[in-house]
Amino acid sequence: MLAELRVHAASRRITPPAFQPHLPSAVRYWALGQRQTRAWAPHLANARGLIDTTIDDIPVRRTVAVLGSGPLFEVPLESLARTFERVLLIDRAHLSAIRPRLGRYANIELQWRDLATGDTLDLAFLAAIDGLDWVISSNLLGEMAAAAPPGQSRRMIERHLTALAALPCPATLITDIDYRVFNRHGVVLDSADLMQGHVLPRSGLRWKWEAAPFGAEHRHTRRVHTVSAWADWRVASSI
Repeated sequence: MLAELRVHAASRRITPPAFQPHLPSAVRYWALGQRQTRAWAPHLANARGLIDTTIDDIPVRRTVAVLGSGPLFEVPLESLARTFERVLLIDRAHLSAIRPRLGRYANIELQWRDLATGDTLDLAFLAAIDGLDWVISSNLLGEMAAAAPPGQSRRMIERHLTALAALPCPATLITDIDYRVFNRHGVVLDSADLMQGHVLPRSGLRWKWEAAPFGAEHRHTRRVHTVSAWADWRVASSI
């Protein structure tokens, strides 16, 4: 708890006032990731591995934009910073905890944007970024759906996917698509479709993410997410 308070206080000093209300949830997610390094390791390896291998498919490497960069759990920041002239991390919260990783490179920039509201859903702001050669949407759709007004979750998801598909550069998509809550006997106690009924193509990679192992939320339950990922959503969505 003390570490969380310190991160929140330090993050507040560097966060624009309009985005400070997002800090508590961002700190809680960061703290959960710190506690669950072992359980999350396979998921993070898969996500980082996809991004690392996709770098080889990007012929021109001027600017890469990471949407939903958050605490950088899924982002191989060092690989991006070494291979691109400019790395843009775009999210509504950038915690002080990521500063040590940022400080090693002079080509990383932070942008504060709430990607789940207004014109940002259509990603129109990306058109103003010079030399944009790659966009990565990292574990963002589920968060967008959770923050949506009642009845608007699916619409928000579809707007984001449509905007990614229309980009003039490769668009890598990593998202959790559903979850199930199990008891210790393997019985499903709860489940949810995080895509709100929107059907995604099965052409991408797919893996399980033990987001909350036994004891993380309740002593006798664990929550497991299904994650899907595509190196270039533009190609996957056109098939």
